[in-house]
Amino acid sequence: MGEKLNEKQEEMEEREKVIVEEKLSELEILRQSLEEKKELAGKYYSQLLCLKAEFDNYRKRMEKDKMELIKFGNNDIVLQLIPILEDIEKAQAVMEEDKKIKHAIAGLKLIYNNLFAVLKKEGLKKQEVIGKIFDPNLHHAVMNVETDECEDNKILEELQKGYLLKDKVIRPAMVKVSKKTKKNESNMQEQTSNN
Repeated sequence: MGEKLNEKQEEMEEREKVIVEEKLSELEILRQSLEEKKELAGKYYSQLLCLKAEFDNYRKRMEKDKMELIKFGNNDIVLQLIPILEDIEKAQAVMEEDKKIKHAIAGLKLIYNNLFAVLKKEGLKKQEVIGKIFDPNLHHAVMNVETDECEDNKILEELQKGYLLKDKVIRPAMVKVSKKTKKNESNMQEQTSNN
């Protein structure tokens, strides 16, 4: 009987070992599955953060574009009004030669000043170019004049006014630009080589 009892006890111990091994195996499978799910959750979280950042950037870009549209939305109308403004200026210049039409000149000046005030309020500015250094971002050179009297690339004359709308060039000024004479440049080179 003692042997049977020992055999049963050994059999039970063997079963318990198998059950414990099965449970440990199941536990290991669950642990691996949990790790995989954690990695997957981390991957999804990273993707979510990237999407959130991309959306924030998109929203900021759209806000900036919207502000640009609001800021420069009147660009076309202002460009259409500039020639009218300039025609009024030309008419004023012609009328000033004939002193008999003082009242017409005064009325024209008033119209000009009112129109320019409205455009100025919208952000229009005339470029001041005479005597400045030529900048292709602001000016359009239509002539070069050789001279010894001033430095190279200096604006000598404004042929057509340039305009800025809220500090953005909407029409570059057409200008005459100085160019150093070639013989003056060669004289300067000779003088520097002699020294």
